[in-house]
Amino acid sequence: MSLNHNQVVQAAGALLKYTEKRRDNEAATNLLADDVETVFLTITVKKMPTNSRHKPYRIPLRAPVYNESTSVCLITKNNTEAHVETLKKLNIPQIKEIITLYQLKTEFKAYEAKRLLLSTHELFLTDDRVVKSLPELLGVKFFKNKKLPAPVNLLAKDLQREVSKALSCTYYRPANGTSSTLKIGTSALSAAHLADNIEAAMEYIPKCVEKGWDNIQSIGIKTGTSLTLPIYNALPNPAGVINTTISATAKVSSKATKEDKSAEATPPAKKSKKSPLSREKAEVQAEPKKTAAKKTVAATPARVQPKRRASATKA
Repeated sequence: MSLNHNQVVQAAGALLKYTEKRRDNEAATNLLADDVETVFLTITVKKMPTNSRHKPYRIPLRAPVYNESTSVCLITKNNTEAHVETLKKLNIPQIKEIITLYQLKTEFKAYEAKRLLLSTHELFLTDDRVVKSLPELLGVKFFKNKKLPAPVNLLAKDLQREVSKALSCTYYRPANGTSSTLKIGTSALSAAHLADNIEAAMEYIPKCVEKGWDNIQSIGIKTGTSLTLPIYNALPNPAGVINTTISATAKVSSKATKEDKSAEATPPAKKSKKSPLSREKAEVQAEPKKTAAKKTVAATPARVQPKRRASATKA
């Protein structure tokens, strides 16, 4: 399954026009307004994920989101100075700061220090061996601002290639609810490049969602200040569910029809009606019996009541 390319391009173009118009309106009043806004892809699923996941999925993009001006912080597990110097020699312009896990536990233990670190960098990368322990160390602010560190294999032979590959991707972290967002581009991209990133991301995201496309309800794009523009919406009742419901209903109705037919085939016993000929025959047979009964009554003599004798004495 894939998205409608024309609809994706139209939605991307409409969002970029809105962003440009809003930037022009704010330019006269807000001199500190950002020239470039981040574009997010929103994924809404039908059922929440059953298992929480701290390690995000790496989604490769066709047009990189992070350019050379992006400020990236790299957190390493190895606390030795030699390892830190090796990472600095990679000469990756995006990496502006490298801190160790020990420094994170000591120098950035205070809330204000964590808050300053959060606002300084746009992306955080970390050694994939300690990615699960960082949410507790960094705190809730990193989670709410969607800046939890993305994992990098710092034991790889080609470190520069590994880190450059991580910077050319975006990261999808399924939320505990039904809606998740991930960075898909910026307002500096063209509508065609933004649409390419959306289509490239949707080649991988359904593999990261439980039950894939069947569990995706809607997909949209937005900025931090705009409404969500829809580019995909699933039907309320998928065809498979409808067919299943129809077949189940048909089975129930066919069963009820069979029961009705069987009930009609065996009706309750009724009194049989005699035909006129049978009634006449029965009457003919009954007439001799009545005549014989009358003769029997006539042949029987009536009992004569004896007369009382007169009294012998007369008054």
